[in-house]
Amino acid sequence: MFNISGVDWGIIGAYMLGMVAIGFFAGKKLKGYEDHILSGREVPTHYLAPGLLTTQIGAGSIIGFVGLCYSIGYSGGWWIISNIFTFIVLGLIGAKPLREAIGSKTLPEWFGNRYNEKSRLFTSLTIAISELAFTAGQFVAGGLFFSVLLGWDLKIAILVFSAICITYTVLGGLWAVFITDFVQMFVMFLGVTALVGYGIFETGGITNLINSSPDGYFSLVQDGQISTVIAQVLYAIPAVFCSFDIIQKIMSAKSPQVARNSCYYASIGVIFFAITMPLIGILGYQILGPNVENPEMITPLLIGTILPLGLKGLAISAVLATIMSSASACLIAASSVITNDICKYFVAFDKFEEKQKLSINIWLTLILGIICWAIASFYDKAMTNMELAWTALSCGAFIPMMAGLLWKRASAAGAISSMIAGALTGLIWLFMGNPLNWRPIIPAYIVGIIVIVIVSLVFPNNKNQKGRAGELVNESSLPMANNN
Repeated sequence: MFNISGVDWGIIGAYMLGMVAIGFFAGKKLKGYEDHILSGREVPTHYLAPGLLTTQIGAGSIIGFVGLCYSIGYSGGWWIISNIFTFIVLGLIGAKPLREAIGSKTLPEWFGNRYNEKSRLFTSLTIAISELAFTAGQFVAGGLFFSVLLGWDLKIAILVFSAICITYTVLGGLWAVFITDFVQMFVMFLGVTALVGYGIFETGGITNLINSSPDGYFSLVQDGQISTVIAQVLYAIPAVFCSFDIIQKIMSAKSPQVARNSCYYASIGVIFFAITMPLIGILGYQILGPNVENPEMITPLLIGTILPLGLKGLAISAVLATIMSSASACLIAASSVITNDICKYFVAFDKFEEKQKLSINIWLTLILGIICWAIASFYDKAMTNMELAWTALSCGAFIPMMAGLLWKRASAAGAISSMIAGALTGLIWLFMGNPLNWRPIIPAYIVGIIVIVIVSLVFPNNKNQKGRAGELVNESSLPMANNN
């Protein structure tokens, strides 16, 4: 436990109360179901770009990859670096057609309109499980952060963090997520800048930090780390395209051009974190020494060790902002997929009035938040299950999604075959212990590409099958990669 002054507590408390207040404010903008899950498709660039950025830079960056950079330097930060290019690619080929798909409120519904109902069911189940697991994982990360810095019992820390995040998400839906993301972006920039700046000052300046760090720590690719770099790059691509918490925000944009431009602005914002996150890890190595028992706790340990009164509270708020923005986005994504894509198999959800749909989604978001809190608090295999769900989703859905955006001849039969083959390949590879030191996505992508090409050519769509937005499949009706 570190000494937290009254001033720091005041900053942290103001931040937390501010998030809840935003939830109440955003709730007044909700008039129907689509307002809760897509902000009425009226989100401007100044909300969308920060929303994309803060959602992607979550616990994995501030905890996991900072810890990796503590151990191997800048070559451990390639997942963050890769997002610079991934957001550009999303803007070039995905943002506009995904926003133009007015008939699709979710990514699974897009799959259903582009291919068939089987592909919609597969993606809805894997996305719902993945997003819930990610939410629980973020709750664990927030709780751990509180526990290390404040000395709280872990379960109490998880409860406090979860309660704040659930409250503003339930009250304000995606509008609350966007508005809090906008505020959290500035908190993140200020807090991370304070931590890095003070750390560099403590180590005698950037030149001294570079000269005194182990060999290769400031190299983007260290000797022997090329496989780590490749794995991070390959992981980053589906982390954007297959994450409905990202795609949901794209679909909520005010226009296709807003969606595209916001991706480009988000890629610029990633540059800041691509520079600073690895630096936090390297500063941790220099200031805390090479024998930290749990490198994933470098960020809270560094905050508690070096920052003075006032800056400590700002940095703590910055880390909380990083994790909360991702957790809230994952939670609202999970509830949206369940109501829009899974409930239809049990009740006629589409026939309900807008206010009924809104009420159902609000209550479901609350229930799912409580479930995620329970998983985070009492189920020690939550992170393992998150990896399994994400492996099935990223290995199964990524190739059909890219083919759906770029290849007019990708068929429903090819898509569902590729989903099954890719997911099974990825899971089997994972259970085999990653042979050849390859991450599961590598063999899964190879198999997925082969299967979708062969099956789509052998079993093409017929003229009565739907295109992405519900039109008949023909060259003029499919808005694939049409960036004009």
